[in-house]
Amino acid sequence: GWSPDGHDAVYQLLVPLKPPHGHAFHLELGTAGEMPAQSYVRVVTECTCARDQCVEKMLCFVHQPKDPLKRIWNASVLSTLCTDSYLNVQKIAGWFQNMVSSAWKELPQSRRYSMKVLPSRRSCKLQLTNASGRSFLVEIMFGVQQGNSDIFLSSQT
Repeated sequence: GWSPDGHDAVYQLLVPLKPPHGHAFHLELGTAGEMPAQSYVRVVTECTCARDQCVEKMLCFVHQPKDPLKRIWNASVLSTLCTDSYLNVQKIAGWFQNMVSSAWKELPQSRRYSMKVLPSRRSCKLQLTNASGRSFLVEIMFGVQQGNSDIFLSSQT
């Protein structure tokens, strides 16, 4: 795309979010009176017993809820990416921005481009600038797939 902000190009990417093992996403539509209309993504635990029979000692989050390691892992995932069991796009964006910033130093492109994470509450915006001063913007948006369709609920309003 083109940007009036002086960037040479703008790239927008959709990153599909997948629930972690033993969890599922459930789309909940907001009330009819909400403007703009809101949708929420609840993160729920799901039974994996039937799918994991071939994996020995794989515990199910639903049927083995007292396992302390699972409780700690489940609480960590939910507190990092969710608010009250719902995906929180601001938490996801912050987590993703931190991960990209940490990983950037290890990539070969970091020697040719400087990267700046731009403020954003609902996506991850990166400004990449080469030695000659030319820059481009990458906006990474997050999405949750609706069933098996090609439709994604996006993190953008």
